[in-house]
Amino acid sequence: MNNYLNIDHVSITFPTDNGPLNVLNDVDLKVSQGEFISLIGHSGCGKSTVLNIVAGLLNATEGGVILEEKEVTEPGPDRAVVFQNHSLLPWLTVYDNVRLAVDQVFKKSKSKEERHRWTLHNLELVHMSHALDRKPDEISGGMKQRVGIARALAMEPKVLLMDEPFGALDSLTRTHMQDSLMEIQARLNNTVIMITHDVDEAVLLSDRIIMMTNGPSATIGEILNVDLPKPRNRLALAENPVYNHYRAEVVRFLHERHQQPEEEKAQPKTEAESDTVVDLSAWLKSSQSASGKTLEKDQLTLGFIPLTDCAPLVVAKEKGFFHQQGLNVELSRENSWANIRDKVGIGMLDGAQMLAAMPLASALGVSGSVPMITAMSLDLNGNGITVSKDIYQRMVATGETELDSLAGSGRALKQVIEENRAAGGKPLMFATVFPYSSHNYLLRYWLAASGIDPDNDIQLTVVPPPQMVNYLQAGVISGFCVGEPWNTLAVCNGLGHTLAASYDIWNNHPEKVFGVASSWAAANPNTHQAVITALIKACEWIDQPQNRKEVCELLSQGRYVNAPQEILEKSMLGTFQFSRDEAAVERADFNVFNRYSANFPWRSHALWFLTQMVRWGQLRDPFDLQRIAKLVYQPEIYRKAAASLSIDLPQSDSKPEGVHGEAWQLAGEQQNLTMGSDLFFDGKAFDPEQPIDYLTGQPVSNLGCSLEALQQANPSKRSLSPDTEPLTEEASQ
Repeated sequence: MNNYLNIDHVSITFPTDNGPLNVLNDVDLKVSQGEFISLIGHSGCGKSTVLNIVAGLLNATEGGVILEEKEVTEPGPDRAVVFQNHSLLPWLTVYDNVRLAVDQVFKKSKSKEERHRWTLHNLELVHMSHALDRKPDEISGGMKQRVGIARALAMEPKVLLMDEPFGALDSLTRTHMQDSLMEIQARLNNTVIMITHDVDEAVLLSDRIIMMTNGPSATIGEILNVDLPKPRNRLALAENPVYNHYRAEVVRFLHERHQQPEEEKAQPKTEAESDTVVDLSAWLKSSQSASGKTLEKDQLTLGFIPLTDCAPLVVAKEKGFFHQQGLNVELSRENSWANIRDKVGIGMLDGAQMLAAMPLASALGVSGSVPMITAMSLDLNGNGITVSKDIYQRMVATGETELDSLAGSGRALKQVIEENRAAGGKPLMFATVFPYSSHNYLLRYWLAASGIDPDNDIQLTVVPPPQMVNYLQAGVISGFCVGEPWNTLAVCNGLGHTLAASYDIWNNHPEKVFGVASSWAAANPNTHQAVITALIKACEWIDQPQNRKEVCELLSQGRYVNAPQEILEKSMLGTFQFSRDEAAVERADFNVFNRYSANFPWRSHALWFLTQMVRWGQLRDPFDLQRIAKLVYQPEIYRKAAASLSIDLPQSDSKPEGVHGEAWQLAGEQQNLTMGSDLFFDGKAFDPEQPIDYLTGQPVSNLGCSLEALQQANPSKRSLSPDTEPLTEEASQ
């Protein structure tokens, strides 16, 4: 490795009222020309201080920075900085903001015409040539950041320094910017040092990831070489085991640093060191739930994905339902379901919004996670199947007259697939959000019922929900099954046509649950029940029609879903937009958060998901499906929380699926409960007492194990996988 940039044993100490504070201690790093370096670590680990020393904005107390054999002692155009906030001059146009930097650097070496062409060239690099005359308040946040990058590149820096350049952007814009940065760096071979808190971003972009220890006296903890070929395709990497290994290594390091050292925990603070003197009685009061039970843990971090059905967690926080239970909850917005799984598994998240099948997969040892449980369903329905505008036009051209039905759209799509194959084209690619999800299983259910083999006639891939529209627009995928608001966004932007809501495939199907690690549940039973209680109250509040507009207003905020309120309202107010050219249609049950006993964790739902894992080859060993459903889906915990709110509960933990075409009555503990329709679109029924019999009636293209083996399963004599011990009844309680 050549020593193009040498951060040579850098330390820096600042004077404070309490004496010297050592922020960085012996940071030593050699960077090659053209290398992309990411700095990652918890807040206060000195990442920005390192960047400022390289930029020449701070001088090290010890050591120094050498760039091309010259010591860095002050700022210079050879080290351009891009900050999280764009820092554009508001009275100048896009062109003038970049031209100002060009004039300052090249006034003596380039002619006026050359400086003009160079300004245009750098704006073209970031795809901003169309907005030369606009001012910053006339363009979006992502466009402002593009201009900031163009201004930095226009200085022809030897090193591009980026301090969380995409941290303030929404997920879709962030994806665009990451792709643009990869393209620019590949073209110009810039040396880049970037600060980020996003694990996926670091792995996607970097040649090496520098992981910093916690401060004070922060230093380099580990260096991870990312040996993935460039250019990198984020879609292909989603299921790449090497990529996921790198992700896991970074998450592991961050988790270890997240844990406060035992010696720090053991050192009590003096009164002078504390911000305030703690009132013990107030602390005890704050550590109790509304039921009076002492909470094992009252400071929680819960994860969510930016979708409309993260609403129960958002409302529980914003409307004070968590606080009423004595809980201080921080919500952590995550980019992918893999992040949710990993962070709950290692304890960085106490719990999270989860796909309903995720805890089942974790308990079976098939998803690379620790065993998890769920004691509450967050909602029913909420997804859609959308195809690109081009695919839909081809479906129309088939002459199918019933495109507005699942059967008709399935026939048309099958014809398009056959025509594509006959012409020698590549198989159409459809995306779902995670292998163990209702999106995957319901999409496959519809395709298989339409005579389309989802494993051979098309390609299926995984894309995080906020990136679906971007991939559709880029032509990488032909369609997707995803939750709201991403179907509506694709439709309203003229990029696609929604063929069906997931409700149309299975009326009132389970969608998301609240999940925790089974070990966490065992260690924090009172806290767990308090969280469930708060979420039940939030779901009740959300399902009041008069509250839905306020829910959309909350979700539209940047820290949550970060989508226009009017887009969120299209599905949350009882309607749904299938086509840009047609009026929204009534879908009163598109999102159900509480009615129809929606929050009860039905074991019949768990069993249906397990049959789909068998059907599509994800579950290959002959497990006892009833036992797994009982261990993972735990209505006992829900019953305790609901009883504290005087909510009537069903007498049974299971119910038949696919047999009611309209509202029906289910026996409750106090009186009959009103339930919604539960039909499958193909008319089949599911008896939770006979899940194997149900499988025999389904077209199965990739059965993981024989039905006979499942019928004869004796899980008490076998572990759940070569690497995972079974989830026992004791561990799950």
